[in-house]
Amino acid sequence: MNLQQTIRTAVRVTHLIDELPAIPTQDWVTRCAGALSILSERSAAISLVCSLNPDMDRIVVYSSGVEVAPWTESPDEATRVGISLQDRSERLSKLGFRFPEHTRERGIVAPLSAIAQNWTDSAIGRALSSAQLTDPLIQLVPVSTQEHSLCLLNIIGFTKRMETPQTAGILHMLVATHAPLRMRAQAALQNVNNPRAWLTDREQGVLDLLIEGHSVRVIAEKLGRSAHTIHDHVKNLHKKINASSRGELIAKALGHTSDESEPVIPQPLTIGSASEPQLTELKPSQLTAKPLRR
Repeated sequence: MNLQQTIRTAVRVTHLIDELPAIPTQDWVTRCAGALSILSERSAAISLVCSLNPDMDRIVVYSSGVEVAPWTESPDEATRVGISLQDRSERLSKLGFRFPEHTRERGIVAPLSAIAQNWTDSAIGRALSSAQLTDPLIQLVPVSTQEHSLCLLNIIGFTKRMETPQTAGILHMLVATHAPLRMRAQAALQNVNNPRAWLTDREQGVLDLLIEGHSVRVIAEKLGRSAHTIHDHVKNLHKKINASSRGELIAKALGHTSDESEPVIPQPLTIGSASEPQLTELKPSQLTAKPLRR
Protein backbone atom coordinates (compact mmCIF):
# COMPACT_ATOMS: atom_id res chain seq x y z
CA MET A 1 0.00 0.00 0.00
CA ASN A 2 1.60 3.28 -1.09
CA LEU A 3 1.32 6.56 0.78
CA GLN A 4 -1.59 7.84 -1.30
CA GLN A 5 -3.56 4.64 -0.77
CA THR A 6 -2.78 4.71 2.95
CA ILE A 7 -4.05 8.26 3.33
CA ARG A 8 -7.17 7.50 1.29
CA THR A 9 -7.91 4.41 3.40
CA ALA A 10 -7.29 6.25 6.69
CA VAL A 11 -9.71 9.00 5.67
CA ARG A 12 -12.41 6.46 4.72
CA VAL A 13 -12.03 4.52 7.97
CA THR A 14 -12.14 7.70 10.06
CA HIS A 15 -15.23 8.89 8.20
CA LEU A 16 -17.05 5.60 8.82
CA ILE A 17 -16.10 5.63 12.52
CA ASP A 18 -17.42 9.18 12.86
CA GLU A 19 -20.69 8.02 11.29
CA LEU A 20 -21.23 5.30 13.90
CA PRO A 21 -24.33 6.18 15.96
CA ALA A 22 -23.89 7.46 19.51
CA ILE A 23 -26.63 5.01 20.49
CA PRO A 24 -26.77 1.18 20.75
CA THR A 25 -28.42 0.29 17.44
CA GLN A 26 -28.80 -3.34 16.35
CA ASP A 27 -26.32 -2.86 13.50
CA TRP A 28 -23.66 -0.95 15.48
CA VAL A 29 -21.04 -3.70 15.63
CA THR A 30 -21.63 -4.72 12.01
CA ARG A 31 -21.03 -1.13 10.91
CA CYS A 32 -17.89 -1.03 13.05
CA ALA A 33 -16.60 -4.21 11.41
CA GLY A 34 -17.43 -2.68 8.04
CA ALA A 35 -15.30 0.37 8.80
CA LEU A 36 -12.31 -1.78 9.76
CA SER A 37 -12.66 -4.24 6.88
CA ILE A 38 -11.59 -1.60 4.36
CA LEU A 39 -8.12 -1.42 5.93
CA SER A 40 -7.18 -4.03 3.35
CA GLU A 41 -8.77 -5.35 0.18
CA ARG A 42 -8.08 -8.90 1.36
CA SER A 43 -9.36 -8.83 4.92
CA ALA A 44 -12.25 -9.81 7.14
CA ALA A 45 -13.09 -7.95 10.35
CA ILE A 46 -14.85 -9.21 13.48
CA SER A 47 -16.20 -6.75 16.05
CA LEU A 48 -17.37 -7.97 19.44
CA VAL A 49 -19.00 -6.07 22.28
CA CYS A 50 -18.09 -8.15 25.28
CA SER A 51 -17.20 -8.14 28.95
CA LEU A 52 -13.68 -9.11 29.88
CA ASN A 53 -13.37 -10.86 33.24
CA PRO A 54 -10.64 -9.86 35.70
CA ASP A 55 -8.52 -12.82 34.59
CA MET A 56 -8.58 -11.20 31.10
CA ASP A 57 -9.20 -14.56 29.46
CA ARG A 58 -12.91 -15.37 29.79
CA ILE A 59 -15.39 -13.16 27.95
CA VAL A 60 -19.15 -12.78 27.59
CA VAL A 61 -20.22 -11.67 24.10
CA TYR A 62 -23.22 -9.34 23.97
CA SER A 63 -23.17 -8.53 20.27
CA SER A 64 -21.01 -9.41 17.28
CA GLY A 65 -20.61 -8.21 13.74
CA VAL A 66 -18.59 -9.45 10.77
CA GLU A 67 -17.68 -7.83 7.48
CA VAL A 68 -15.72 -9.47 4.67
CA ALA A 69 -13.86 -7.27 2.20
CA PRO A 70 -14.56 -8.03 -1.51
CA TRP A 71 -11.43 -10.16 -1.92
CA THR A 72 -13.25 -12.87 -3.81
CA GLU A 73 -15.16 -12.70 -7.05
CA SER A 74 -17.72 -15.08 -5.59
CA PRO A 75 -20.33 -13.38 -3.41
CA ASP A 76 -21.36 -16.83 -2.16
CA GLU A 77 -17.84 -17.46 -0.86
CA ALA A 78 -17.76 -14.13 0.98
CA THR A 79 -21.17 -14.89 2.48
CA ARG A 80 -20.01 -18.34 3.59
CA VAL A 81 -16.94 -16.88 5.29
CA GLY A 82 -19.04 -14.18 6.97
CA ILE A 83 -21.60 -16.65 8.31
CA SER A 84 -18.88 -18.97 9.62
CA LEU A 85 -17.06 -16.15 11.42
CA GLN A 86 -20.32 -14.75 12.80
CA ASP A 87 -21.36 -18.12 14.20
CA ARG A 88 -18.00 -18.80 15.84
CA SER A 89 -17.60 -15.30 17.26
CA GLU A 90 -21.04 -15.35 18.87
CA ARG A 91 -20.11 -18.53 20.75
CA LEU A 92 -16.78 -17.29 22.10
CA SER A 93 -16.44 -17.63 25.87
CA LYS A 94 -12.71 -18.05 26.31
CA LEU A 95 -9.90 -16.28 24.48
CA GLY A 96 -7.18 -18.82 25.21
CA PHE A 97 -4.70 -16.09 26.12
CA ARG A 98 -4.45 -13.14 28.47
CA PHE A 99 -3.92 -9.51 27.58
CA PRO A 100 -0.98 -7.59 29.08
CA GLU A 101 -1.29 -5.44 32.19
CA HIS A 102 -3.10 -2.11 31.77
CA THR A 103 -4.97 -3.32 28.68
CA ARG A 104 -8.32 -2.95 30.47
CA GLU A 105 -7.65 0.73 31.10
CA ARG A 106 -5.84 1.76 27.94
CA GLY A 107 -6.70 -0.77 25.26
CA ILE A 108 -4.23 -2.36 22.90
CA VAL A 109 -3.35 -2.54 19.21
CA ALA A 110 -1.09 -5.40 18.15
CA PRO A 111 -0.55 -8.46 15.99
CA LEU A 112 -2.26 -11.32 17.81
CA SER A 113 0.95 -13.35 17.53
CA ALA A 114 2.74 -10.76 19.70
CA ILE A 115 0.21 -11.26 22.50
CA ALA A 116 -0.28 -15.01 22.22
CA GLN A 117 2.61 -17.02 20.79
CA ASN A 118 0.35 -20.03 20.15
CA TRP A 119 -2.57 -17.95 18.90
CA THR A 120 -3.55 -20.58 16.32
CA ASP A 121 -4.61 -22.85 19.20
CA SER A 122 -7.00 -20.25 20.61
CA ALA A 123 -10.72 -20.07 19.82
CA ILE A 124 -10.15 -16.92 17.78
CA GLY A 125 -7.28 -18.57 15.92
CA ARG A 126 -9.38 -21.60 15.04
CA ALA A 127 -12.21 -19.36 13.82
CA LEU A 128 -9.85 -17.45 11.55
CA SER A 129 -8.16 -20.62 10.32
CA SER A 130 -11.53 -22.11 9.36
CA ALA A 131 -11.98 -19.15 7.02
CA GLN A 132 -8.38 -19.46 5.77
CA LEU A 133 -7.44 -16.10 7.31
CA THR A 134 -3.96 -15.40 8.62
CA ASP A 135 -1.76 -12.79 10.35
CA PRO A 136 -4.57 -11.40 12.57
CA LEU A 137 -4.35 -7.98 14.16
CA ILE A 138 -6.23 -7.24 17.35
CA GLN A 139 -7.60 -4.02 18.79
CA LEU A 140 -9.21 -3.82 22.21
CA VAL A 141 -11.14 -0.62 22.94
CA PRO A 142 -12.20 -0.10 26.58
CA VAL A 143 -15.81 0.98 27.00
CA SER A 144 -16.00 0.77 30.80
CA THR A 145 -13.38 -0.32 33.33
CA GLN A 146 -15.51 -1.82 36.07
CA GLU A 147 -14.78 -5.26 37.56
CA HIS A 148 -16.10 -7.02 34.46
CA SER A 149 -14.68 -4.67 31.87
CA LEU A 150 -16.94 -3.88 28.95
CA CYS A 151 -14.97 -3.53 25.75
CA LEU A 152 -15.07 -3.51 21.98
CA LEU A 153 -12.82 -6.26 20.64
CA ASN A 154 -11.85 -6.03 16.97
CA ILE A 155 -10.02 -8.80 15.11
CA ILE A 156 -8.81 -8.39 11.52
CA GLY A 157 -7.56 -11.36 9.50
CA PHE A 158 -6.14 -11.53 5.98
CA THR A 159 -6.38 -14.00 3.10
CA LYS A 160 -2.65 -13.98 2.45
CA ARG A 161 0.43 -13.43 4.55
CA MET A 162 1.14 -9.77 5.19
CA GLU A 163 4.53 -8.19 4.62
CA THR A 164 5.98 -6.24 7.57
CA PRO A 165 5.45 -2.78 6.00
CA GLN A 166 1.80 -3.62 5.25
CA THR A 167 1.19 -4.79 8.81
CA ALA A 168 2.94 -1.74 10.24
CA GLY A 169 0.84 0.60 8.10
CA ILE A 170 -2.45 -0.98 9.21
CA LEU A 171 -1.32 -0.97 12.84
CA HIS A 172 -0.58 2.74 12.55
CA MET A 173 -4.08 3.37 11.21
CA LEU A 174 -5.62 1.35 14.06
CA VAL A 175 -3.65 3.40 16.59
CA ALA A 176 -4.64 6.66 14.88
CA THR A 177 -8.35 5.79 14.94
CA HIS A 178 -8.30 4.32 18.45
CA ALA A 179 -9.31 7.52 20.28
CA PRO A 180 -12.30 8.45 18.06
CA LEU A 181 -13.49 4.84 18.07
CA ARG A 182 -13.22 4.69 21.87
CA MET A 183 -15.23 7.91 22.26
CA ARG A 184 -17.91 6.62 19.89
CA ALA A 185 -18.06 3.22 21.60
CA GLN A 186 -18.31 4.76 25.06
CA ALA A 187 -21.13 7.04 23.92
CA ALA A 188 -23.12 4.17 22.44
CA LEU A 189 -22.29 1.04 24.42
CA GLN A 190 -21.91 1.96 28.10
CA ASN A 191 -24.98 0.00 29.21
CA VAL A 192 -25.33 -2.79 26.67
CA ASN A 193 -24.44 -5.53 29.15
CA ASN A 194 -28.14 -5.08 29.98
CA PRO A 195 -30.08 -6.60 27.04
CA ARG A 196 -32.82 -3.99 27.49
CA ALA A 197 -30.37 -1.21 26.65
CA TRP A 198 -30.23 -2.21 22.98
CA LEU A 199 -32.80 -0.72 20.66
CA THR A 200 -35.40 -3.26 19.58
CA ASP A 201 -36.17 -3.80 15.90
CA ARG A 202 -39.42 -1.87 16.29
CA GLU A 203 -37.71 1.03 18.05
CA GLN A 204 -35.07 1.07 15.32
CA GLY A 205 -37.80 1.24 12.68
CA VAL A 206 -39.52 4.12 14.46
CA LEU A 207 -36.21 5.94 14.86
CA ASP A 208 -35.40 5.55 11.16
CA LEU A 209 -38.72 7.17 10.26
CA LEU A 210 -38.14 9.97 12.78
CA ILE A 211 -34.80 10.66 11.10
CA GLU A 212 -36.65 10.96 7.79
CA GLY A 213 -38.73 13.72 9.39
CA HIS A 214 -42.07 11.93 9.79
CA SER A 215 -44.51 12.76 12.56
CA VAL A 216 -45.83 10.23 15.08
CA ARG A 217 -49.14 10.11 13.21
CA VAL A 218 -47.48 9.37 9.85
CA ILE A 219 -45.20 6.75 11.41
CA ALA A 220 -48.26 5.06 12.95
CA GLU A 221 -49.90 4.91 9.53
CA LYS A 222 -46.76 3.55 7.85
CA LEU A 223 -46.25 0.83 10.47
CA GLY A 224 -49.94 -0.02 10.93
CA ARG A 225 -49.86 0.84 14.63
CA SER A 226 -51.79 3.29 16.77
CA ALA A 227 -50.35 6.73 17.45
CA HIS A 228 -50.38 5.84 21.16
CA THR A 229 -48.12 2.81 20.52
CA ILE A 230 -45.70 4.85 18.43
CA HIS A 231 -45.64 7.54 21.12
CA ASP A 232 -44.66 4.88 23.67
CA HIS A 233 -41.82 3.75 21.39
CA VAL A 234 -40.59 7.34 21.14
CA LYS A 235 -40.69 7.67 24.94
CA ASN A 236 -38.62 4.50 25.27
CA LEU A 237 -36.14 5.84 22.73
CA HIS A 238 -35.70 9.01 24.78
CA LYS A 239 -35.01 6.94 27.90
CA LYS A 240 -32.57 4.51 26.27
CA ILE A 241 -30.68 7.21 24.42
CA ASN A 242 -30.86 9.74 27.26
CA ALA A 243 -32.15 12.42 24.93
CA SER A 244 -34.19 15.35 26.22
CA SER A 245 -35.57 16.43 22.85
CA ARG A 246 -36.49 15.06 19.45
CA GLY A 247 -33.57 16.95 17.94
CA GLU A 248 -31.06 15.39 20.36
CA LEU A 249 -32.55 11.97 19.69
CA ILE A 250 -32.03 12.31 15.94
CA ALA A 251 -28.60 13.94 16.33
CA LYS A 252 -27.26 10.99 18.34
CA ALA A 253 -28.75 8.52 15.88
CA LEU A 254 -26.85 10.31 13.11
CA GLY A 255 -23.59 10.06 15.03
CA HIS A 256 -23.47 13.58 16.44
CA THR A 257 -22.35 14.06 20.03
CA SER A 258 -22.47 17.05 22.35
CA ASP A 259 -20.09 20.00 22.04
CA GLU A 260 -18.62 19.34 25.47
CA SER A 261 -14.83 19.31 25.69
CA GLU A 262 -13.39 16.02 24.55
CA PRO A 263 -11.97 13.80 27.31
CA VAL A 264 -8.33 12.89 27.30
CA ILE A 265 -8.03 9.42 25.76
CA PRO A 266 -4.80 7.60 26.62
CA GLN A 267 -2.84 6.03 23.80
CA PRO A 268 -3.38 2.28 23.59
CA LEU A 269 -0.62 -0.16 24.36
CA THR A 270 0.99 -1.04 21.05
CA ILE A 271 3.30 -3.73 19.75
CA GLY A 272 4.80 -3.17 16.31
CA SER A 273 7.43 -4.82 14.18
CA ALA A 274 11.14 -4.42 14.84
CA SER A 275 11.40 -2.22 11.74
CA GLU A 276 8.82 0.20 13.16
CA PRO A 277 10.24 1.24 16.56
CA GLN A 278 8.12 4.39 16.69
CA LEU A 279 5.06 2.18 16.97
CA THR A 280 6.40 0.24 19.94
CA GLU A 281 5.78 1.78 23.34
CA LEU A 282 6.82 -1.18 25.48
CA LYS A 283 9.24 -3.95 24.65
CA PRO A 284 7.47 -7.05 23.32
CA SER A 285 8.95 -9.10 26.16
CA GLN A 286 7.19 -6.83 28.64
CA LEU A 287 3.88 -7.32 26.86
CA THR A 288 4.01 -11.05 26.32
CA ALA A 289 0.90 -12.64 27.75
CA LYS A 290 1.27 -14.95 30.73
CA PRO A 291 0.69 -18.65 30.07
CA LEU A 292 -2.67 -20.01 31.18
CA ARG A 293 -2.83 -22.32 34.14
CA ARG A 294 -3.62 -25.90 33.36
